[in-house]
Amino acid sequence: MEKSAPAIPRRIPKAVRRFRRDASGAAAVEFALVALPFFFFLMAMIETALATTAGVMLNNAVNSAARQVMTGSIQKSDMDADGFRRMICSDIDMLMSCERLSLDMRTFPAGSPIPTSVTLRDGAVDSQNFCFDPGAADTITVIRAYYEWPWTTSMLNTLQEDTNGNAILGAMAAFMNEPFGGATSGKSTC
Repeated sequence: MEKSAPAIPRRIPKAVRRFRRDASGAAAVEFALVALPFFFFLMAMIETALATTAGVMLNNAVNSAARQVMTGSIQKSDMDADGFRRMICSDIDMLMSCERLSLDMRTFPAGSPIPTSVTLRDGAVDSQNFCFDPGAADTITVIRAYYEWPWTTSMLNTLQEDTNGNAILGAMAAFMNEPFGGATSGKSTC
């Protein structure tokens, strides 16, 4: 009869054998390795969803204000730029702070190009040349609104190189004012 080699587990002390068979901590170690990236991406998804929701809210607020301008309500009430800003801010204040909102409303002659981009200066919206002019009846009016959304997730913050880590949310409405009579705004700044 052949002599068999002694079994390896007999040479290993009992505590080591028990540790080798025990898999109860494996899930905890695997979770620890996966948890940080998982929670980071989860937070990034939530923050992106919030920014998207804020963009939709801004767009809805601008469209609602555009209807008021188009029908002549703003011109007839002789609302100023601060009143118009408060009107838009009341629609977005659930998610956004009014201090980060930049508004530009002006009229354009028929056939002229309408700017659709925003200029940045030092990573922020350059609102130096923005003005307030709701226009008269039968004029082409454009409302542009920009909001600097601050990212809190560090990776999303670093992706926005030109904007100080902020996402620029924008909304625009271009329309021709209705023939609502001779009302014009006496508070125009353009």
